[in-house]
Amino acid sequence: LGLTMRRVLALFVLGMCMLSGWCVPLKKSVSVTFPGDVLKNMTDTELAESYLKKFGYMNVQHRSGFQSMVSTSKALMTMQRQMGLEETGTLDKSTVAAMKAPRCGVPDVRSYLTFEGDLKWDHHDITYRILNYSPDMVASLIDDAFARAFKVWSDVTPLTFTRLFDGTADIMVSFGKADHGDGYPFDGKDGLLAHAFPPGEGIQGDAHFDDDENWTLGKGPAVKTSFGNAEGALCHFPFLFEGKQYSTCTTEGRSDNLPWCSTTADYGRDKKFGFCPSELLYTFDGNSNGQACVFPFVFLGETYEGCTTEGRSDGYRWCSTTDNFDQDKKFGFCPNRDTAVIGGNSEGEPCHFPFIFLGKKYDSCTSEGRGDGRLWCATTSDFDADTKWGFCQDRGYSLFLVAAHEFGHALGLDHSNIRNALMYPMYSYVEDFSLHKDDIEGIHYLYGPDPSDEPKPEPDTPTTESTTTTTTHPVDPSQNPMVHIFLPLESPLTTKHSYPTTAIRANEHLLVLSSTIPSNTLQCTVVDTAFEDLVTRKIYFFSGTRFWVYTGQSFLGPRSIEKLGLSSTVEKVEGALQRGKGKVLLFSGENYWRLDVEGQQIDKGYPRLTDQVFGGVPLDAHDVFQFKGNSYFCRDRFYWRMNSKRQVDRVGYVTYDLLNCSDSI
Repeated sequence: LGLTMRRVLALFVLGMCMLSGWCVPLKKSVSVTFPGDVLKNMTDTELAESYLKKFGYMNVQHRSGFQSMVSTSKALMTMQRQMGLEETGTLDKSTVAAMKAPRCGVPDVRSYLTFEGDLKWDHHDITYRILNYSPDMVASLIDDAFARAFKVWSDVTPLTFTRLFDGTADIMVSFGKADHGDGYPFDGKDGLLAHAFPPGEGIQGDAHFDDDENWTLGKGPAVKTSFGNAEGALCHFPFLFEGKQYSTCTTEGRSDNLPWCSTTADYGRDKKFGFCPSELLYTFDGNSNGQACVFPFVFLGETYEGCTTEGRSDGYRWCSTTDNFDQDKKFGFCPNRDTAVIGGNSEGEPCHFPFIFLGKKYDSCTSEGRGDGRLWCATTSDFDADTKWGFCQDRGYSLFLVAAHEFGHALGLDHSNIRNALMYPMYSYVEDFSLHKDDIEGIHYLYGPDPSDEPKPEPDTPTTESTTTTTTHPVDPSQNPMVHIFLPLESPLTTKHSYPTTAIRANEHLLVLSSTIPSNTLQCTVVDTAFEDLVTRKIYFFSGTRFWVYTGQSFLGPRSIEKLGLSSTVEKVEGALQRGKGKVLLFSGENYWRLDVEGQQIDKGYPRLTDQVFGGVPLDAHDVFQFKGNSYFCRDRFYWRMNSKRQVDRVGYVTYDLLNCSDSI
């Protein structure tokens, strides 16, 4: 009975609460529509389709439903392989998360058919020019970030980088927002951070950075001081001043409204300070040589008390450096303060503390009113009255790291699928950065190593010209049936450039016997196949999943065969056939691919099955090469010779017929 009575009383009280309204309601979070807030309400499927097309994994053309499903699944698997994710071919959580992560805007599957040239610079002294600056950091910090980014590559190559201050440079560096004139618009904060074009004339080689991002040194606002007594040191946050702790620049203690900070943890103890970036101290770019803003100023007959975006379509804040712009036409762009907001409807304006929101006073950034948890602030004292706001600054993106990545593209590198490599497409901050082996191998493949790092040659000793011969230990062909043959050129044992070659048996090593090729270049490496490019006369060596290029003076590489567009499932390239100038067929297992040597990329439509074109030859040939107009396919001890009409006209023994070995060998 007692339990029943308690339930009745509880229901009675609940009913009275509903009727009279005198009970205190549960507090609910308030969701507010913020003016100017850009929401990207794409479904995961729409995001995936856009992402796969934007970054080169899918063609843009329309397909039927079934074809589209198959194409999307294959594209997803390729994307997952590139990102180092599990290759499911489905739109799982990890794949969606990767698609939403901040990244480089350069496609992962490169398509440089619209660009001319070799996609590498033909000279080693590369010039660059910084066309404009971001308001996020002072110019000296930006200059330093770019210089350090170029040094990443000059430290490991013969390249040097020289800055120009006028004229046209090889690499033109600029900041821009949204549609910034190159046909590849940025997408606002986060998402695409920057992009760069491969080497060449005009826009090729240029690097563009999205100025809707918050550019820092990677750990929050990098506030470099000026004037004061700290010789340009960075602000130290937090710092103590008159017993109070400050995490941002402040105007406390000053009557001129100039923001300042301490450059040590305790101003009272050390008395070290400097002034923070402010339009009251200086402007950048424009036509006033850095002069400070003058307030108020007149523009188109109206008076302005602060920086404005009026008259501009790019959203950059500016001011007049005289009291009348209409008369003097003098202006500059306003630097962002360390409390400048991002996005919203007050881009670049500083937070105003305290501010009123829904009748409550806030002394710091808040996430109230938002369903996404992002911190924001008002840029006036009363949001309820003015509705002016923006997102509070976060750690931002390291300009140095992003620039080093983009400059890699400007030098000719494509994206890496190794997570720790600089050329991996996704952004991640690294405190103590060092260039990954994959990045070094890639840039060495294009330009070679830093000459100062190469071992010094041994002193020359007198030699006499003679024909070089090679010998190997006697071997029973029946016990070692696998014979790897390097015969890509006109004569069995000599190349067009007169450096000797030899057959390589399985488990033996290539020994280069030539005064022009370092003898230790490919030491302890079994060469699976090789070919000479008929255009450049460079020789390509393949071993396992790597390849090297001999230029006639030095070796470049090694480089992963995946960089050519071969699947990660290909364990080695087992043969090569020339197909006119600039095209080579690469064989592995039952498939072959057509390589565009100049573009360093597999052509579309491959792989194909070998027997579709080369009927009558073994599908599992371990060596494929060309000799005197015929194609040779080798398996075990035998070879199949195919003539120019694609007819098998001879089958014979590799050892006796091709190598002319006697029974005693």
